[in-house]
Amino acid sequence: MASITSTGVGSGLDVNSIVTGLMSAEKQPLTLLQTRASTDQAELSAFGSLQSQISSLAGIATTLSTASNWNPMQASTSDSTSVSATATSAAAPGTHSIEVQQLAQAQVLASGFFGSSASVVGTGTLVLDVGTTANGSFTPRGGSSPVAITIDAAHQTLGGIRDAINAAGAGVTASIVNGAAGSRLVLRAASGADSSIRLTASDADGNNTDTSGLSALAWDPAAAAGAGANLTQTQAAQDAKFSIDGVALTSATNTPDTALDGVTLTLSRVTTAPVQVGLSVQTMAVTKNVNDFVNAWNSINTLLRSQTQADPTGASNGPLQGDFTARSVLSGLRSMLLGTVTGVSGVNSLSAAGISLQQDGSLRVDSTKLGKLTSQPAQLAALFGQPQSGSDPSSRGFAVRFKAWSDSLTGTDGVLTSRVASIQRDVKDNQNRQDDEQSRLDKVEAALRAQYQRLDTQMSTLNAQLARMKSALGLS
Repeated sequence: MASITSTGVGSGLDVNSIVTGLMSAEKQPLTLLQTRASTDQAELSAFGSLQSQISSLAGIATTLSTASNWNPMQASTSDSTSVSATATSAAAPGTHSIEVQQLAQAQVLASGFFGSSASVVGTGTLVLDVGTTANGSFTPRGGSSPVAITIDAAHQTLGGIRDAINAAGAGVTASIVNGAAGSRLVLRAASGADSSIRLTASDADGNNTDTSGLSALAWDPAAAAGAGANLTQTQAAQDAKFSIDGVALTSATNTPDTALDGVTLTLSRVTTAPVQVGLSVQTMAVTKNVNDFVNAWNSINTLLRSQTQADPTGASNGPLQGDFTARSVLSGLRSMLLGTVTGVSGVNSLSAAGISLQQDGSLRVDSTKLGKLTSQPAQLAALFGQPQSGSDPSSRGFAVRFKAWSDSLTGTDGVLTSRVASIQRDVKDNQNRQDDEQSRLDKVEAALRAQYQRLDTQMSTLNAQLARMKSALGLS
Protein backbone atom coordinates (compact mmCIF):
# COMPACT_ATOMS: atom_id res chain seq x y z
CA MET A 1 0.00 0.00 0.00
CA ALA A 2 1.35 3.48 -0.88
CA SER A 3 2.52 5.63 2.01
CA ILE A 4 0.62 8.75 3.10
CA THR A 5 2.23 11.92 1.77
CA SER A 6 1.86 15.59 2.73
CA THR A 7 0.07 16.49 -0.49
CA GLY A 8 -2.52 19.20 -0.16
CA VAL A 9 -0.50 21.37 2.22
CA GLY A 10 0.26 24.01 -0.39
CA SER A 11 -2.92 23.84 -2.43
CA GLY A 12 -5.43 23.26 0.31
CA LEU A 13 -6.56 20.13 -1.50
CA ASP A 14 -7.35 17.23 0.98
CA VAL A 15 -5.66 14.55 -1.07
CA ASN A 16 -5.68 11.87 1.65
CA SER A 17 -9.45 12.13 2.10
CA ILE A 18 -10.02 12.05 -1.64
CA VAL A 19 -7.83 8.98 -2.15
CA THR A 20 -9.30 7.22 0.90
CA GLY A 21 -12.82 7.79 -0.41
CA LEU A 22 -11.95 6.52 -3.86
CA MET A 23 -10.17 3.48 -2.46
CA SER A 24 -13.15 2.60 -0.25
CA ALA A 25 -15.14 1.70 -3.33
CA GLU A 26 -12.18 -0.08 -4.88
CA LYS A 27 -11.81 -2.30 -1.79
CA GLN A 28 -15.29 -3.85 -2.00
CA PRO A 29 -14.11 -7.02 -3.84
CA LEU A 30 -11.39 -7.55 -1.20
CA THR A 31 -13.89 -7.02 1.61
CA LEU A 32 -16.17 -9.66 0.11
CA LEU A 33 -13.25 -12.10 -0.14
CA GLN A 34 -12.31 -11.46 3.50
CA THR A 35 -15.89 -12.03 4.61
CA ARG A 36 -15.97 -15.30 2.70
CA ALA A 37 -12.64 -16.30 4.26
CA SER A 38 -14.09 -15.78 7.75
CA THR A 39 -17.07 -17.95 6.83
CA ASP A 40 -14.78 -20.68 5.45
CA GLN A 41 -12.64 -20.65 8.58
CA ALA A 42 -15.73 -20.91 10.80
CA GLU A 43 -16.95 -23.90 8.75
CA LEU A 44 -13.51 -25.51 8.85
CA SER A 45 -13.36 -25.15 12.63
CA ALA A 46 -16.88 -26.55 13.02
CA PHE A 47 -16.16 -29.57 10.82
CA GLY A 48 -12.86 -30.13 12.66
CA SER A 49 -14.72 -30.30 15.96
CA LEU A 50 -17.27 -32.63 14.42
CA GLN A 51 -14.55 -34.95 13.11
CA SER A 52 -12.99 -35.08 16.56
CA GLN A 53 -16.31 -35.92 18.23
CA ILE A 54 -17.10 -38.64 15.69
CA SER A 55 -13.63 -40.15 16.11
CA SER A 56 -14.26 -40.24 19.86
CA LEU A 57 -17.54 -42.08 19.29
CA ALA A 58 -15.73 -44.48 16.94
CA GLY A 59 -13.19 -45.28 19.64
CA ILE A 60 -15.93 -46.06 22.14
CA ALA A 61 -17.80 -48.11 19.53
CA THR A 62 -14.64 -50.16 18.94
CA THR A 63 -14.46 -50.90 22.65
CA LEU A 64 -18.12 -51.85 22.87
CA SER A 65 -17.94 -54.13 19.84
CA THR A 66 -15.47 -56.36 21.71
CA ALA A 67 -17.37 -58.96 23.74
CA SER A 68 -14.73 -59.25 26.47
CA ASN A 69 -15.22 -55.57 27.35
CA TRP A 70 -18.78 -56.39 28.37
CA ASN A 71 -17.72 -59.03 30.87
CA PRO A 72 -15.32 -57.22 33.20
CA MET A 73 -14.83 -59.57 36.13
CA GLN A 74 -13.71 -58.77 39.64
CA ALA A 75 -12.38 -61.10 42.30
CA SER A 76 -12.82 -60.81 46.06
CA THR A 77 -11.34 -62.94 48.82
CA SER A 78 -12.16 -63.56 52.45
CA ASP A 79 -8.46 -63.53 53.40
CA SER A 80 -6.26 -61.54 51.00
CA THR A 81 -3.19 -62.11 53.21
CA SER A 82 -3.35 -65.81 52.33
CA VAL A 83 -4.97 -65.91 48.88
CA SER A 84 -5.70 -63.10 46.45
CA ALA A 85 -6.94 -63.23 42.88
CA THR A 86 -7.40 -61.26 39.66
CA ALA A 87 -9.90 -62.16 36.96
CA THR A 88 -10.32 -61.55 33.23
CA SER A 89 -13.44 -61.69 31.10
CA ALA A 90 -12.81 -65.43 30.58
CA ALA A 91 -13.71 -66.12 34.21
CA ALA A 92 -17.15 -67.36 35.20
CA PRO A 93 -19.06 -65.83 38.12
CA GLY A 94 -19.10 -67.99 41.22
CA THR A 95 -17.48 -68.67 44.59
CA HIS A 96 -14.61 -71.09 45.26
CA SER A 97 -13.12 -72.50 48.44
CA ILE A 98 -9.32 -72.53 48.40
CA GLU A 99 -6.87 -74.07 50.86
CA VAL A 100 -3.06 -73.80 50.72
CA GLN A 101 -1.01 -76.64 52.21
CA GLN A 102 2.43 -75.58 50.93
CA LEU A 103 3.97 -72.65 49.08
CA ALA A 104 6.23 -73.03 46.08
CA GLN A 105 9.86 -72.10 46.59
CA ALA A 106 13.12 -72.10 44.67
CA GLN A 107 16.20 -74.15 45.46
CA VAL A 108 19.02 -72.06 46.93
CA LEU A 109 22.65 -73.24 47.10
CA ALA A 110 25.57 -71.49 48.79
CA SER A 111 29.32 -72.01 48.45
CA GLY A 112 31.85 -72.09 51.24
CA PHE A 113 33.47 -68.87 52.44
CA PHE A 114 36.00 -66.96 50.35
CA GLY A 115 38.00 -63.91 51.30
CA SER A 116 36.06 -61.60 48.94
CA SER A 117 34.48 -61.48 45.51
CA ALA A 118 37.96 -60.92 44.13
CA SER A 119 39.24 -64.24 45.50
CA VAL A 120 40.51 -66.62 42.80
CA VAL A 121 38.56 -69.88 42.62
CA GLY A 122 39.90 -71.56 39.49
CA THR A 123 39.27 -72.19 35.81
CA GLY A 124 37.57 -74.90 33.80
CA THR A 125 33.94 -75.60 32.90
CA LEU A 126 30.76 -75.71 34.94
CA VAL A 127 27.87 -77.76 33.51
CA LEU A 128 24.43 -76.85 34.81
CA ASP A 129 21.42 -79.19 34.58
CA VAL A 130 17.84 -78.43 35.63
CA GLY A 131 15.53 -81.16 36.86
CA THR A 132 14.06 -82.85 39.92
CA THR A 133 15.77 -84.01 43.09
CA ALA A 134 14.17 -86.87 45.02
CA ASN A 135 15.57 -89.32 47.56
CA GLY A 136 19.12 -88.11 47.00
CA SER A 137 19.05 -88.56 43.23
CA PHE A 138 18.73 -86.04 40.38
CA THR A 139 16.57 -86.51 37.25
CA PRO A 140 17.05 -84.00 34.39
CA ARG A 141 13.92 -82.26 33.21
CA GLY A 142 12.52 -83.70 30.02
CA GLY A 143 13.32 -81.61 26.97
CA SER A 144 16.02 -79.58 28.71
CA SER A 145 19.71 -79.60 27.78
CA PRO A 146 22.76 -79.07 30.01
CA VAL A 147 24.35 -75.62 29.79
CA ALA A 148 28.15 -75.50 29.72
CA ILE A 149 29.65 -72.37 31.30
CA THR A 150 33.29 -71.70 30.50
CA ILE A 151 35.29 -70.18 33.35
CA ASP A 152 38.44 -68.71 31.81
CA ALA A 153 41.20 -66.65 33.41
CA ALA A 154 39.13 -63.50 33.01
CA HIS A 155 36.33 -65.03 35.13
CA GLN A 156 38.22 -67.18 37.63
CA THR A 157 37.40 -64.99 40.65
CA LEU A 158 34.29 -65.48 42.72
CA GLY A 159 32.80 -62.31 41.14
CA GLY A 160 33.82 -63.43 37.65
CA ILE A 161 32.14 -66.82 38.10
CA ARG A 162 28.97 -65.05 39.27
CA ASP A 163 29.00 -62.93 36.11
CA ALA A 164 29.66 -65.92 33.83
CA ILE A 165 26.74 -67.88 35.33
CA ASN A 166 24.35 -64.93 34.98
CA ALA A 167 25.45 -64.34 31.39
CA ALA A 168 24.80 -67.98 30.45
CA GLY A 169 21.02 -67.60 30.68
CA ALA A 170 20.69 -71.03 32.26
CA GLY A 171 17.71 -70.13 34.44
CA VAL A 172 19.83 -69.68 37.58
CA THR A 173 20.64 -66.38 39.26
CA ALA A 174 24.03 -66.03 40.93
CA SER A 175 24.91 -63.46 43.56
CA ILE A 176 27.53 -62.87 46.24
CA VAL A 177 26.58 -62.52 49.89
CA ASN A 178 29.15 -60.86 52.12
CA GLY A 179 29.35 -61.47 55.87
CA ALA A 180 31.79 -61.33 58.77
CA ALA A 181 33.19 -64.74 57.87
CA GLY A 182 33.76 -63.87 54.21
CA SER A 183 31.97 -63.99 50.85
CA ARG A 184 29.78 -66.78 49.50
CA LEU A 185 28.47 -67.48 46.01
CA VAL A 186 24.70 -68.02 46.20
CA LEU A 187 22.72 -69.68 43.40
CA ARG A 188 18.94 -69.34 43.17
CA ALA A 189 16.95 -71.42 40.70
CA ALA A 190 13.41 -70.86 39.48
CA SER A 191 10.65 -71.92 41.84
CA GLY A 192 9.11 -75.36 41.63
CA ALA A 193 10.15 -78.93 42.27
CA ASP A 194 11.30 -79.51 38.69
CA SER A 195 13.67 -76.52 38.78
CA SER A 196 16.31 -78.08 41.04
CA ILE A 197 19.84 -77.87 39.68
CA ARG A 198 22.91 -80.05 39.35
CA LEU A 199 26.26 -78.34 38.87
CA THR A 200 29.25 -80.45 37.81
CA ALA A 201 32.79 -79.20 37.36
CA SER A 202 35.51 -79.95 34.86
CA ASP A 203 38.35 -78.51 36.88
CA ALA A 204 41.54 -77.25 35.26
CA ASP A 205 43.48 -78.64 38.25
CA GLY A 206 42.62 -82.15 37.09
CA ASN A 207 40.50 -83.17 40.10
CA ASN A 208 36.75 -82.67 39.62
CA THR A 209 35.53 -83.87 43.01
CA ASP A 210 37.81 -82.26 45.58
CA THR A 211 37.07 -79.04 47.43
CA SER A 212 39.70 -76.87 45.77
CA GLY A 213 39.60 -75.05 42.44
CA LEU A 214 36.41 -74.90 40.42
CA SER A 215 35.19 -78.22 41.84
CA ALA A 216 34.58 -76.37 45.13
CA LEU A 217 31.39 -75.15 43.44
CA ALA A 218 30.12 -78.56 42.34
CA TRP A 219 26.70 -79.79 43.46
CA ASP A 220 25.30 -83.26 42.85
CA PRO A 221 22.64 -84.42 45.32
CA ALA A 222 23.65 -88.03 44.61
CA ALA A 223 27.29 -87.40 45.65
CA ALA A 224 28.74 -87.10 49.14
CA ALA A 225 30.05 -83.83 50.53
CA GLY A 226 33.61 -83.24 49.33
CA ALA A 227 33.10 -85.72 46.52
CA GLY A 228 30.94 -83.64 44.15
CA ALA A 229 28.48 -82.06 46.57
CA ASN A 230 30.49 -79.12 47.83
CA LEU A 231 27.74 -76.48 47.93
CA THR A 232 25.28 -76.20 50.78
CA GLN A 233 21.56 -76.33 50.08
CA THR A 234 19.94 -73.58 52.16
CA GLN A 235 16.49 -74.02 50.64
CA ALA A 236 14.97 -76.97 48.79
CA ALA A 237 12.87 -76.63 45.65
CA GLN A 238 9.21 -77.43 46.01
CA ASP A 239 5.84 -76.94 44.34
CA ALA A 240 2.91 -75.13 45.83
CA LYS A 241 0.23 -77.52 47.06
CA PHE A 242 -3.33 -76.27 47.29
CA SER A 243 -6.89 -77.29 46.65
CA ILE A 244 -9.85 -75.63 44.96
CA ASP A 245 -13.25 -76.85 46.07
CA GLY A 246 -11.60 -79.99 47.41
CA VAL A 247 -9.63 -80.77 44.23
CA ALA A 248 -5.91 -81.18 45.04
CA LEU A 249 -3.55 -79.21 42.77
CA THR A 250 0.12 -78.27 42.51
CA SER A 251 1.93 -75.35 40.90
CA ALA A 252 5.57 -74.55 40.28
CA THR A 253 4.85 -70.94 41.27
CA ASN A 254 2.74 -69.20 43.86
CA THR A 255 0.74 -67.48 41.11
CA PRO A 256 -1.10 -70.32 39.33
CA ASP A 257 -3.08 -68.96 36.38
CA THR A 258 -4.60 -72.09 34.85
CA ALA A 259 -6.35 -73.69 37.81
CA LEU A 260 -9.47 -71.58 37.17
CA ASP A 261 -10.25 -70.23 33.68
CA GLY A 262 -9.55 -66.51 33.49
CA VAL A 263 -8.25 -66.32 37.07
CA THR A 264 -4.75 -65.79 38.43
CA LEU A 265 -4.34 -66.76 42.07
CA THR A 266 -1.64 -65.44 44.36
CA LEU A 267 -0.82 -67.82 47.20
CA SER A 268 0.86 -65.92 50.01
CA ARG A 269 0.84 -68.29 52.98
CA VAL A 270 -0.38 -71.65 54.21
CA THR A 271 -4.00 -71.45 55.31
CA THR A 272 -5.53 -72.71 58.50
CA ALA A 273 -9.09 -72.44 57.16
CA PRO A 274 -10.61 -72.33 53.67
CA VAL A 275 -10.43 -68.97 51.88
CA GLN A 276 -13.49 -67.97 49.89
CA VAL A 277 -12.71 -66.39 46.50
CA GLY A 278 -15.71 -64.78 44.80
CA LEU A 279 -15.87 -63.93 41.08
CA SER A 280 -18.50 -61.50 39.85
CA VAL A 281 -19.24 -59.07 37.02
CA GLN A 282 -18.16 -55.48 37.63
CA THR A 283 -21.60 -53.99 37.08
CA MET A 284 -20.30 -50.42 37.36
CA ALA A 285 -17.93 -51.04 34.45
CA VAL A 286 -20.84 -52.37 32.38
CA THR A 287 -22.86 -49.27 33.21
CA LYS A 288 -19.89 -47.10 32.28
CA ASN A 289 -19.78 -48.71 28.82
CA VAL A 290 -23.36 -47.60 28.15
CA ASN A 291 -22.84 -44.14 29.65
CA ASP A 292 -19.68 -43.60 27.59
CA PHE A 293 -21.64 -44.40 24.44
CA VAL A 294 -24.52 -42.11 25.40
CA ASN A 295 -22.21 -39.25 26.39
CA ALA A 296 -20.29 -39.46 23.11
CA TRP A 297 -23.57 -39.47 21.20
CA ASN A 298 -24.92 -36.47 23.13
CA SER A 299 -21.72 -34.50 22.52
CA ILE A 300 -22.12 -34.93 18.75
CA ASN A 301 -25.83 -34.11 18.92
CA THR A 302 -25.19 -30.92 20.93
CA LEU A 303 -22.42 -29.84 18.57
CA LEU A 304 -24.48 -30.42 15.43
CA ARG A 305 -27.54 -28.65 16.88
CA SER A 306 -25.51 -25.56 17.76
CA GLN A 307 -23.57 -25.53 14.48
CA THR A 308 -26.66 -25.94 12.28
CA GLN A 309 -29.10 -23.75 14.22
CA ALA A 310 -31.05 -21.16 12.25
CA ASP A 311 -31.89 -17.70 13.61
CA PRO A 312 -34.81 -15.94 11.87
CA THR A 313 -32.94 -12.64 12.23
CA GLY A 314 -29.77 -14.16 10.79
CA ALA A 315 -27.73 -12.82 13.69
CA SER A 316 -27.03 -16.14 15.41
CA ASN A 317 -26.94 -18.67 12.60
CA GLY A 318 -24.62 -21.58 13.23
CA PRO A 319 -21.56 -21.79 10.94
CA LEU A 320 -23.02 -24.95 9.35
CA GLN A 321 -26.60 -23.70 9.11
CA GLY A 322 -28.03 -24.97 5.82
CA ASP A 323 -24.94 -27.07 5.11
CA PHE A 324 -26.04 -30.27 3.36
CA THR A 325 -23.17 -32.39 4.71
CA ALA A 326 -23.82 -31.37 8.32
CA ARG A 327 -27.55 -32.00 8.02
CA SER A 328 -26.87 -35.40 6.43
CA VAL A 329 -24.58 -36.35 9.30
CA LEU A 330 -27.22 -35.38 11.86
CA SER A 331 -29.90 -37.30 9.99
CA GLY A 332 -27.71 -40.40 9.66
CA LEU A 333 -26.74 -40.23 13.30
CA ARG A 334 -30.32 -40.34 14.48
CA SER A 335 -31.51 -42.95 11.99
CA MET A 336 -29.04 -45.51 13.33
CA LEU A 337 -30.80 -45.53 16.69
CA LEU A 338 -33.87 -47.07 15.19
CA GLY A 339 -34.74 -50.70 14.65
CA THR A 340 -33.47 -53.88 16.23
CA VAL A 341 -30.51 -56.21 15.95
CA THR A 342 -31.80 -59.25 14.12
CA GLY A 343 -30.68 -62.59 15.44
CA VAL A 344 -30.46 -61.33 19.02
CA SER A 345 -33.04 -62.69 21.41
CA GLY A 346 -34.20 -60.78 24.44
CA VAL A 347 -32.67 -57.31 24.50
CA ASN A 348 -32.40 -56.46 20.79
CA SER A 349 -33.02 -52.69 20.75
CA LEU A 350 -31.54 -49.68 22.52
CA SER A 351 -34.88 -48.84 24.12
CA ALA A 352 -35.00 -52.35 25.61
CA ALA A 353 -31.65 -51.60 27.23
CA GLY A 354 -33.01 -48.39 28.75
CA ILE A 355 -31.58 -45.97 26.16
CA SER A 356 -34.23 -43.61 24.76
CA LEU A 357 -34.21 -40.67 22.34
CA GLN A 358 -35.39 -37.31 23.72
CA GLN A 359 -37.13 -34.45 21.90
CA ASP A 360 -33.92 -32.46 21.54
CA GLY A 361 -32.20 -35.43 19.90
CA SER A 362 -30.20 -36.40 22.96
CA LEU A 363 -30.16 -39.84 24.57
CA ARG A 364 -31.18 -40.64 28.12
CA VAL A 365 -30.38 -43.77 30.14
CA ASP A 366 -33.02 -45.40 32.30
CA SER A 367 -30.74 -46.57 35.11
CA THR A 368 -33.39 -48.88 36.55
CA LYS A 369 -33.92 -50.75 33.29
CA LEU A 370 -30.20 -50.86 32.56
CA GLY A 371 -29.43 -51.99 36.10
CA LYS A 372 -31.40 -55.18 35.54
CA LEU A 373 -29.09 -56.06 32.63
CA THR A 374 -25.68 -55.35 34.13
CA SER A 375 -25.55 -58.80 35.67
CA GLN A 376 -26.29 -60.28 32.22
CA PRO A 377 -23.53 -58.65 30.17
CA ALA A 378 -23.80 -61.22 27.37
CA GLN A 379 -27.08 -59.63 26.23
CA LEU A 380 -25.51 -56.18 26.08
CA ALA A 381 -22.44 -57.60 24.35
CA ALA A 382 -24.67 -58.98 21.59
CA LEU A 383 -26.78 -55.81 21.36
CA PHE A 384 -23.71 -53.67 20.77
CA GLY A 385 -21.09 -56.01 19.39
CA GLN A 386 -22.76 -58.71 17.29
CA PRO A 387 -20.94 -58.89 13.91
CA GLN A 388 -22.87 -58.79 10.66
CA SER A 389 -24.36 -62.11 9.59
CA GLY A 390 -24.10 -62.64 5.84
CA SER A 391 -25.36 -59.67 3.85
CA ASP A 392 -27.90 -58.50 6.43
CA PRO A 393 -26.72 -55.14 7.89
CA SER A 394 -29.52 -55.21 10.48
CA SER A 395 -27.73 -58.12 12.17
CA ARG A 396 -24.91 -55.81 13.21
CA GLY A 397 -24.80 -54.66 16.83
CA PHE A 398 -25.22 -50.94 17.43
CA ALA A 399 -21.55 -50.36 18.23
CA VAL A 400 -20.57 -52.16 15.02
CA ARG A 401 -22.99 -49.95 13.10
CA PHE A 402 -21.63 -46.76 14.60
CA LYS A 403 -18.04 -47.82 13.95
CA ALA A 404 -18.83 -48.43 10.26
CA TRP A 405 -20.72 -45.13 10.07
CA SER A 406 -17.83 -43.24 11.67
CA ASP A 407 -15.35 -44.79 9.25
CA SER A 408 -17.52 -43.79 6.29
CA LEU A 409 -17.33 -40.17 7.46
CA THR A 410 -13.78 -39.77 8.74
CA GLY A 411 -11.88 -42.34 6.69
CA THR A 412 -9.47 -41.40 3.90
CA ASP A 413 -12.31 -41.07 1.39
CA GLY A 414 -14.96 -40.25 3.99
CA VAL A 415 -17.68 -37.67 3.49
CA LEU A 416 -16.34 -35.35 6.21
CA THR A 417 -12.76 -35.83 5.10
CA SER A 418 -13.70 -34.82 1.55
CA ARG A 419 -15.77 -31.86 2.77
CA VAL A 420 -12.93 -30.54 4.92
CA ALA A 421 -10.47 -30.96 2.03
CA SER A 422 -12.85 -28.97 -0.21
CA ILE A 423 -13.09 -26.11 2.31
CA GLN A 424 -9.33 -26.09 2.71
CA ARG A 425 -8.97 -25.70 -1.05
CA ASP A 426 -11.46 -22.83 -0.96
CA VAL A 427 -9.49 -21.17 1.85
CA LYS A 428 -6.26 -21.44 -0.11
CA ASP A 429 -7.87 -20.16 -3.30
CA ASN A 430 -9.48 -17.30 -1.40
CA GLN A 431 -6.15 -16.27 0.08
CA ASN A 432 -4.53 -16.28 -3.36
CA ARG A 433 -7.33 -14.07 -4.68
CA GLN A 434 -6.96 -11.73 -1.69
CA ASP A 435 -3.24 -11.44 -2.39
CA ASP A 436 -3.92 -10.63 -6.05
CA GLU A 437 -6.61 -8.13 -5.12
CA GLN A 438 -4.38 -6.43 -2.55
CA SER A 439 -1.62 -6.15 -5.16
CA ARG A 440 -4.09 -4.50 -7.53
CA LEU A 441 -5.30 -2.08 -4.84
CA ASP A 442 -1.74 -1.08 -3.98
CA LYS A 443 -1.15 -0.18 -7.64
CA VAL A 444 -4.45 1.73 -7.91
CA GLU A 445 -3.74 3.73 -4.75
CA ALA A 446 -0.21 4.51 -5.90
CA ALA A 447 -1.57 5.76 -9.24
CA LEU A 448 -4.25 7.91 -7.54
CA ARG A 449 -1.74 9.46 -5.15
CA ALA A 450 0.64 10.22 -8.02
CA GLN A 451 -2.22 11.80 -9.98
CA TYR A 452 -3.35 13.99 -7.11
CA GLN A 453 0.27 14.83 -6.26
CA ARG A 454 0.64 16.32 -9.72
CA LEU A 455 -2.66 18.19 -9.34
CA ASP A 456 -1.58 19.46 -5.93
CA THR A 457 1.73 20.69 -7.35
CA GLN A 458 -0.01 22.46 -10.27
CA MET A 459 -2.48 24.14 -7.95
CA SER A 460 0.29 25.24 -5.62
CA THR A 461 2.15 26.78 -8.60
CA LEU A 462 -0.98 28.59 -9.81
CA ASN A 463 -1.69 29.91 -6.33
CA ALA A 464 1.85 31.27 -6.09
CA GLN A 465 1.56 32.97 -9.50
CA LEU A 466 -1.77 34.50 -8.53
CA ALA A 467 -0.27 35.83 -5.33
CA ARG A 468 2.59 37.50 -7.23
CA MET A 469 0.15 39.07 -9.72
CA LYS A 470 -1.93 40.49 -6.89
CA SER A 471 1.15 41.90 -5.29
CA ALA A 472 2.31 43.51 -8.53
CA LEU A 473 -1.09 45.13 -9.03
CA GLY A 474 -1.26 46.22 -5.44
CA LEU A 475 -4.25 44.08 -4.77
CA SER A 476 -2.87 42.16 -1.83
